Amino acid sequence: MRCCLKGDVPMMICNADTVSGTKKRESQSEAFTNAPFNYTYSPVPLSDEGGYFIDSPSVQFSVNKDCNDLDMTNEFMRFLISNTELNEMASVKRLVTPTTDLALDAVYAPFSKLPADRIISPEVLGVTDPLTVQIRLASFRVGKGEISVDDAVTMYGSFK
Repeated sequence: MRCCLKGDVPMMICNADTVSGTKKRESQSEAFTNAPFNYTYSPVPLSDEGGYFIDSPSVQFSVNKDCNDLDMTNEFMRFLISNTELNEMASVKRLVTPTTDLALDAVYAPFSKLPADRIISPEVLGVTDPLTVQIRLASFRVGKGEISVDDAVTMYGSFK
């Protein structure tokens, strides 16, 4: 079955893991294959003030302390975690860049226009639960009208 990527992708409450597969779907889209086009992710307004962006990059690495060549492995990791390399990997996977400049990736550029008070950082909020679970539970309750977006922000990290 062919997917239907036809242009900009509206994003309501989701995280980069939700959209990380968009790049591979380009080849599955008849519209994209026939006439490749540029597209972006666009924040969907959830309130009169506009959309929100949950800034949680999905780039994680680890090194086994018992590996055969720990010095070389650590040096390779230092290379991988440079801004240039992290941005490149994020772009290829369609993940959120782990640097603060979202404008460098045309796909996420619309999010760089959101005011700072509309960008939520789970680390600053002290969220320790898996981000995806918190997002889904919060958006489910907002979607059902049980809580407001402001309530969801306040409660973020405590959903069970």
